Amino acid sequence: MKKLRKVTVEIDISTSKENVWDLLFNRFGEVSLFNPLIDGSHHSNGKKGEVGCERECAIDAKHTVREKITAARGNESFDIDIIEGGLPMMDEMKATIDLKAHHENSTRVIFTMNYNTKPAFMGALMKGMMTKMLNKLLIGLKYHLETGKLVTKENIKYIARSYNNLNSDHSFGLKPQAVLVD
Repeated sequence: MKKLRKVTVEIDISTSKENVWDLLFNRFGEVSLFNPLIDGSHHSNGKKGEVGCERECAIDAKHTVREKITAARGNESFDIDIIEGGLPMMDEMKATIDLKAHHENSTRVIFTMNYNTKPAFMGALMKGMMTKMLNKLLIGLKYHLETGKLVTKENIKYIARSYNNLNSDHSFGLKPQAVLVD
């Protein structure tokens, strides 16, 4: 068995773990609501909200990716396999998404992508690109869950810039309150 390379990114989202789980797992086919790297997505096979559920994602007009939920551990984490399509030179891609509730309205999402490439030496070169892509995905997820607004290829630069200006304890939906001084 080939050794897989690993990239892990994480983000804190100002909403309940149940809301995050609902969008990521139960509504698995709706990833285009927050993923700026794709043009569209839909449920394609299996029962929604269960292991075995599949989605198809349109990268652009000519390229698609099919993904499948392969395991779930309660509403704590689940695994996804890319079963068709994917990035050029990628031989195998698998992901695990873990959710950790900080409190009632704060959830940490940890996204781990395991992959290998053909040719193998490309794996190290792909790591930086994979990290950037996954960060955009999680920033889009945070923005969508906190505002209810759609994330696209066109607005992600603005959203990412706004995210970089947020303090760690702020969300897209909550602006810091002005403090009045006597």
